[in-house]
Amino acid sequence: MAQFPILGNPNLYDGGVPATSCHAGDSRTFRWAVRLGFSIDPRQALSEVDELQLVELGAQLGYQEAWTPSGPDAAAFDRCLRWHSASGLPTGISVVPASGQPPTFYAEHARRVWEGTGGEFVLGVGSGHMAHAAEGMRQYLAELRELLFDGPPIYIAALGPLMLRVAGELADGAALNWCSPEAVAWSRERVESAARGAGRSTPVVAGYIRTSVDPDPGAARRTLGASALQYALGAGAYRRHFERMGFTDELRRLEIHGGEASDEFLAASGAAGAPGQVRPQFERLARDLDLAIVRVLVTRQGNAESARLTLLECRPN
Repeated sequence: MAQFPILGNPNLYDGGVPATSCHAGDSRTFRWAVRLGFSIDPRQALSEVDELQLVELGAQLGYQEAWTPSGPDAAAFDRCLRWHSASGLPTGISVVPASGQPPTFYAEHARRVWEGTGGEFVLGVGSGHMAHAAEGMRQYLAELRELLFDGPPIYIAALGPLMLRVAGELADGAALNWCSPEAVAWSRERVESAARGAGRSTPVVAGYIRTSVDPDPGAARRTLGASALQYALGAGAYRRHFERMGFTDELRRLEIHGGEASDEFLAASGAAGAPGQVRPQFERLARDLDLAIVRVLVTRQGNAESARLTLLECRPN
């Protein structure tokens, strides 16, 4: 299996700045994302009041979009309407599981949010538990397009080469997840190649960046590690993704012996630490994305302060 080189730096979680990073605006080594958004996950047990206050704070800090994950129901669509009403921000879902509902279900609710926000909404779709995902998503996307021919942009969750090709050929955006800078570059090459082959412009390359900020940097690191390992030791597609990033041996060790993930594993695709330590990590991961989304990870369920610190840490200049 092809692997990406790993960017490892023992200072990443001690406040050090990796050699490949510099501050936003320095065009020598860092290209700030065209757009910067944030994502709040309802499974983190924040109250609706806290969620709305955080979304309003995001707008005040200059974030350009607010995103939410979704299950196979209408809750995320309703959340987007609430968030847009409270903040005026464009909203997006990344992603609804295609295996959970027929295209007609998501199209109906996407149309409702598209119209309710005045056209400021993006629908992201992932394959979920779909068999033969790449081919299945071609058909699913074709049906969504027909139902939403004058509706919202549609992004496709993409990890491997087959789904990246689907995104490049058919979607408005490729939604990446848990990607190192090298994985972003590898993914972008495949999306751009597929788009050229289809005679169309390159879709947006967007990416979630899991980010945790807490006065206790160890708590932030443990939070990031627990979130990453749910994916890396879970579904086969994500396992293969982390193996492509060079972590086959580490995942095998964790399966057999347990323990915590290494600094290199955490730094490859996430950002964590105390206030003042995290922004350089985030910038390194975001530099080649068109849309970088701060996926907020709170260190304790319902901890709105941890979410607030994360938004402050990664806010646009």
